[in-house]
Amino acid sequence: METNKQARICGGIILSLAMMYYGYQVYDYSISWYEMEKLKNATVCFEVDILESWLISHNIIWLLALSLLLLILIIPEIQALFLCFLYILGPLYLSWSLVATVYYGLFMACCREIRDRCVNFYPFQDPPGFIALITVSIIFSSLLTIYLLSILLENLLSYFRERFQQYSHLL
Repeated sequence: METNKQARICGGIILSLAMMYYGYQVYDYSISWYEMEKLKNATVCFEVDILESWLISHNIIWLLALSLLLLILIIPEIQALFLCFLYILGPLYLSWSLVATVYYGLFMACCREIRDRCVNFYPFQDPPGFIALITVSIIFSSLLTIYLLSILLENLLSYFRERFQQYSHLL
């Protein structure tokens, strides 16, 4: 029992530190956010707006997930809430990350050609870092989506198996 409590405290500290990091990232993006008009004046490459939106939403999603994990450490009985969040998050976040990947390719092509102030944005300044973020996001959300699909498929097969057995007993 004592080890469990120590693990929860240690996990809570680590989660709190991670939440502070992602909270700072959200704060940093929100204070340096370009309004659409400023963005149009800064660069011709409009794709940067989608990428910046993806970056802030990425941090918000991780902040929410970590908050729910911390809440589960405090109140373990609500872990179903976290699973529900993950099941919804998986397919949506996968779609959003795939869209961001396409826009990243378009942005890089545009920015290499135009070379205006688009070079000042994070996706152009640190391509390996941005690609790593997208890759981790796609892997994470793909695993969640695959897990959700396996649960749905298992339930569907179970339903049809029951129906088949019911009707086969009638014959």
